[in-house]
Amino acid sequence: MMPSEARALALQPDEEKAHAELSRLGLDAARLRALLGAPDDRPWRAWSDTVELVDEASGRRTDMAVHVPPHRPGRRLGALIVLHGAGGTGEQILPYFTALGDRLSLAVVAPTATEPAAPTHHLDVAGLFGSRFRMPRWDLTGQDFPHAALRWARTVLGADPDRCVLAGVSMGGLATWNLGMRFWHSFAAAVPLNGALSIWESFGPDPRTRALLPNTLPLPLFVIHGAEDTQIPPQFDRESVATLRELGHHDLEHAEIPGGAHGLDTLGFTEASPLFLRLERWLSRAGRARPPLEIRHRADQDAHGRAHWVALSGIAPETRGEIHARWIMPGRIEIETSGARHVTLHLRGDRLPAGSALSVTVNGRESTVAFTPDADTVRRTFRDTADAGLVAEQVVHLDVPRPSRIEPTETNEHARCRNADSI
Repeated sequence: MMPSEARALALQPDEEKAHAELSRLGLDAARLRALLGAPDDRPWRAWSDTVELVDEASGRRTDMAVHVPPHRPGRRLGALIVLHGAGGTGEQILPYFTALGDRLSLAVVAPTATEPAAPTHHLDVAGLFGSRFRMPRWDLTGQDFPHAALRWARTVLGADPDRCVLAGVSMGGLATWNLGMRFWHSFAAAVPLNGALSIWESFGPDPRTRALLPNTLPLPLFVIHGAEDTQIPPQFDRESVATLRELGHHDLEHAEIPGGAHGLDTLGFTEASPLFLRLERWLSRAGRARPPLEIRHRADQDAHGRAHWVALSGIAPETRGEIHARWIMPGRIEIETSGARHVTLHLRGDRLPAGSALSVTVNGRESTVAFTPDADTVRRTFRDTADAGLVAEQVVHLDVPRPSRIEPTETNEHARCRNADSI
């Protein structure tokens, strides 16, 4: 079976038909997982056009401008998802990035934002964009057209999930920061241009959003901002970059462009310009790293509770879930977590032999899990993500133990009051 045939089988929408075909072929979990992640050596065709993009989560539709570069032997096709600013379209922003895509064998896909499907307060962009905030915009926190574009590039173009880059300008830069913080494991790199973490940074630090910034430590970042930008001041990105450097970010570039204003045209981002060549060199070595043995992740919604092979859920409104998960040895995982009721493990045979016992400790409570890889689980998890790097051979759900109830003493009551006073 060819890798493309395995991916088509896994993406088959008819569950019964897909299950029957998988049984007929007799593929085990490890073999199917290997096929889903294997490259196809067939050359791709260069083309540019506008296509209809469907967000499967909501059924909403939009236009997406696409540019596929010429085939280069020995290269796997990647994808550059580009998010436009307020009042723009994918068709308008696409030409700024096609030369970069051609030189790096990245298909450039630029969806056009639409009005949110559900009523919303619009406060995540109001103030920066004035009256235009009621126009189409990106969802900064959950499933939306950026995710649909990423899935489209993987499934329709066969883009390598390890070479998918996210970039955005202005409102798209806001989205790039926020999606990078929440779904860092889905991208090889992120490039926010004239963006910021949050609209609330206009009035002072936004602790709720800024608390997610450490999630980007494993994600390569190239932050670009015009030094004379008065719409989204460059100090926002300066502060974020400084914080990440203090935290020890291993692959972080920052370019503040003298004379650059808010418009992309003012940044000198043209083919063969110093900024273009610097970004090209940096992106030429970008690739998503293998899933780490140790993960630290924060989430304030279940929708972005996953990080590679572990996920949080049951996060209460207005709270933040945190997890620190480690493979101590091949048969042992230790997890410390707070702010969530459940933990999910996405297990694979590259770390565990079939039939082996896995010891999992969650906040001090130990459980034993028998690893039983299943090809149908591989198929279903691939259909969910269209990403061979995120498939699982077994999915395990564990409850987070509740802290023991201790009757408060006078000392404990005083401590609780002190904690309340400090909030």
